[in-house]
Amino acid sequence: MVFYFLTATFAFILPVNKYKKRKILTKIYGFWGAAFLKLLRVKVNLTGNSYSKEKTWYIMSNHVSFLDIIIIMTNFRTAFITSMEMKKRFLLGQICTVAGCLFVDRRKITTLKNEIPEISGALKNNLNVCFFPEATCANGVELLPFKAALMSAVAGTGAEILPLSIMYKKINKRPFTTDDFREIGYFGGMKFAPQFIKLLALKSLEVDVEILEPFDPVNLEYKGIRDKVYDIISTRYYRYIDEIRSAGSK
Repeated sequence: MVFYFLTATFAFILPVNKYKKRKILTKIYGFWGAAFLKLLRVKVNLTGNSYSKEKTWYIMSNHVSFLDIIIIMTNFRTAFITSMEMKKRFLLGQICTVAGCLFVDRRKITTLKNEIPEISGALKNNLNVCFFPEATCANGVELLPFKAALMSAVAGTGAEILPLSIMYKKINKRPFTTDDFREIGYFGGMKFAPQFIKLLALKSLEVDVEILEPFDPVNLEYKGIRDKVYDIISTRYYRYIDEIRSAGSK
């Protein structure tokens, strides 16, 4: 963590434009994210559709744990959208700031009018951007409704939508069950420190990240993008939930 802060802070103060700076930061926290996953003994399997590094992507995924962020930033060079509330949190806020996150306040339409162009600018400058359309961590068993507001940021940027499904498959070398979401999750008023300690105590964790059907949103309004992304992610994710429930009942 100390080395991450040192290298990220150095990049953060470089005299380059904000988009180049964020691209440098994505490489830095991708490197340290991989080291952190190795420390935690987390194995990540990428499956599904091919992912082209030549394109610019607006990445969207389900969200149950802060570990999701580390998994995505390690495997996809991307900046993240997060909330102003997160920016104000001790330690987590500092981590997000030096990582070059884009902060938004989804509750205020007036501020979104200024924040959406910032996201669009990042995409236009060939910077991948990732956000979690549920807006917060879900309990793992079901998805929360997807928010539509930030979907409009992709309009006119030339970026394509890349939906992901993050699925926890094994924990401590045994099949993952729905009860285990409380071990790795960060939802329902959970405190960061106790959940982080639980992760450190794990012997191993195996995660599948399935790259789902990418699509060009050029002919879709923002609510149409939301509905299509939800359909793609929910179809795969609920099949995964059925799979682990079925395995647990045997």
